[in-house]
Amino acid sequence: MKSGSQALLGMGLLLLMSACEPIQSLTEAEQVERTIRQEVRRDLRGLNALTDAADATVFDGFAWRRGERLQIRQRQEGELVLLEQAEAPEIIATAVAQNIPSFSVVRYQQGWLVVFTTYVSPQCQVVYAYAYRGALPDTPQCSNDIFGEQANGQCQSPINEQWQVFKEWFFAESLLEEGNPACVQSAIRFAESNG
Repeated sequence: MKSGSQALLGMGLLLLMSACEPIQSLTEAEQVERTIRQEVRRDLRGLNALTDAADATVFDGFAWRRGERLQIRQRQEGELVLLEQAEAPEIIATAVAQNIPSFSVVRYQQGWLVVFTTYVSPQCQVVYAYAYRGALPDTPQCSNDIFGEQANGQCQSPINEQWQVFKEWFFAESLLEEGNPACVQSAIRFAESNG
């Protein structure tokens, strides 16, 4: 009797497990995008206040962590240069008032990038992921295919009317030089598609 009930239980579990579809975990790219979307939605008021304060200055970049000195950058000859003597107390005051413990924002085109993270794609590309406040009319929509088609590129995905997830990527030459097999395969594929 005991072995019969164990067999039934085993069959029931087998049927239950076979009826369930496998649970797919998110890729790193999907996790990053989800995090950016959640953070923008969670702190929309604070991010709007921070980018408004940044926009009211003549500077092009700010980075700050509570307890540290504010880093201020200005674009000079196409490069962001760290300024030693610049001050922007309104930026820190805004961050403190909005309970933002650290941030890095950079002026880009007609808006502001909020720096989130960097990761390496399966196609051997270093991907910089941002939240962008503004419009990027000439930037294509993100898709899984776009990374496979272009060694270097940019894409966006709308979060709301004001904010986008913005990604910019570059082929990881240093990983290719190290002989990373995925990078070697991607380099061959990109060369064939462009050649």
